[in-house]
Amino acid sequence: MEAKPQPNRWAIGGGAIVLLTIAVPLWNTMREPGHLGWNLFLGAVLLGMSALAISAQIYFSRHPLDVGEARFDTSNKSDEA
Repeated sequence: MEAKPQPNRWAIGGGAIVLLTIAVPLWNTMREPGHLGWNLFLGAVLLGMSALAISAQIYFSRHPLDVGEARFDTSNKSDEA
C-alpha cells in the first residue's frame, strides 16, 4: 500500500495573505471622513473579507486533498455489455 503524499498545507495561503494585506490600503483609500454610514459599511465589508480569508485558509489547510478531488465515471455503459 502506497503512502499518501504529504500536501503542502500553505500552498493556497497566498489568497488569504493578499486579502489581509490589501484590507488596510483599501480602508485608507475608500473611507470618507464625516460619512459614518459609509465608513461602518466599508469596515464591515473589510472585516468580513478578512474573516473569510482566514477561515478559508484554515479550511484549506485542514482539508488540502478534498479541494478539487472530483472524479467522474466517464465510461460508456452501453459498450461494456
